[in-house]
Amino acid sequence: MAVEVAVNEPVQVLVRLLPGGELAPTSFVWRDKTRYVADVGRRWEERAEGKVLRCFLVKAVDDIVYELCWDPSADEWRLHRAWLQNVV
Repeated sequence: MAVEVAVNEPVQVLVRLLPGGELAPTSFVWRDKTRYVADVGRRWEERAEGKVLRCFLVKAVDDIVYELCWDPSADEWRLHRAWLQNVV
C-alpha cells in the first residue's frame, strides 16, 4: 500500500514540449536518483504565496506516483508529494 508523504524539496526536471505549448515532465532527479516518468496524469494550476504554480501528477517507471510543481516566474521545480511504498 502506498503512503502519501509531503516532500516539498527542489528537484531538477527534464521536460518535453508538446504541440500546443504544453509541458510534459519526462524525468527528474530527487535525492541523487533519476526517476523516469512513465505517465503524466492530471495537470492543474494553483496559487501559493502570490505565485501561480503548474502542477503535474506523474507515475514513474517504478510505479511510484509523484506530484511535481513548477514555478514559471522563477523557473524552479519542486517535488511536493510522493506516494511511497513500504514506508515505515
